Amino acid sequence: MTSQKSRSMKAVQITQNHSIRLIETDIPAIKADEVLVKPCSCGICGTDLHILRHGFPGTNYPVIPGHEFAGHIVEIGRDVTGLKEGDFVAVDPNVTCGTCRWCKIGRPNLCETLTPIGVGRPGAAADYVATPARNSFTVNENLGGDVAAMIEPLACVLHAIERSQGVTGKDVLVFGGGTMGLLTAIVSALRGADRVVLADPAPGKRTIAEAVGVPETTSPADLGRESFDVVFEAAGAKPALTQAIDLVQKNGVLVQVGVLDETDTVPFNPFRIYERELRIIGSNSCADRFPEAVDVMSDIAEQVRPLIDDSHLVWDFEAAVSDMAKGLSIKTQLHF
Repeated sequence: MTSQKSRSMKAVQITQNHSIRLIETDIPAIKADEVLVKPCSCGICGTDLHILRHGFPGTNYPVIPGHEFAGHIVEIGRDVTGLKEGDFVAVDPNVTCGTCRWCKIGRPNLCETLTPIGVGRPGAAADYVATPARNSFTVNENLGGDVAAMIEPLACVLHAIERSQGVTGKDVLVFGGGTMGLLTAIVSALRGADRVVLADPAPGKRTIAEAVGVPETTSPADLGRESFDVVFEAAGAKPALTQAIDLVQKNGVLVQVGVLDETDTVPFNPFRIYERELRIIGSNSCADRFPEAVDVMSDIAEQVRPLIDDSHLVWDFEAAVSDMAKGLSIKTQLHF
């Protein structure tokens, strides 16, 4: 047991009226099946922007954000086995019931009582965070906190590729040169795609993509009318999605990975979908891919490190979100 339990901690909080404040609160009292983690790195992403600016389904305001994180276990619940104090862990933020129809078929991201860390329950933008032991995965500390915190978005990418029914031997197009798009392109190449093209309007992001081994990059304006077996929309932008639909090959698949606002709509041609037997598939969060992502990260860690190009102290959360929203960096990490 740790002595920290009797003391308070600092945390970032997003309020119902979408403002950010720094608070003092109690260190979480863990349940018998939970562990207490002291984060060392925490990524912020588009979901955090939605929580802050527009609202995001399932958000329990006021909320401590932070769902992409890694850190050390400082306390374990009495029923926990296989973990110990001092273990370095990355955490799957999707806290599920484990018993509903979706959990039973391997789609815990669709759980009827899904309560994600950093959305529905307190997250890692704090001195300490309570996490279920079953969601906490030991990782090699040599990866470093920043790379370990990237395991969560990598798990989301692995789920998206699984949803596409595989990329091996296929021509793949990825819209978006942010974290999700770059990871999708990297893993598609790793999984044996015949061709991988990443499209982003920002020359700087295309340069980063080339530096980390993405085979081809282009501006969306230069794509023309060529078609691809698998198209991933990872930009979270209506123009990208509209263009993506027109670039899917016969019998191909469009996978929607990027997060748009709940009220966003785009036009599409139903006859084109019918005629070409296209599939349009959503990919939401990481499902059950987190353990696989822990293993895959060890293979691509050196490609991932250059993506982490902006960092702030966690207590400068507002400045970190502002910089991330400008789109001038790939992955913004919070440090403690």
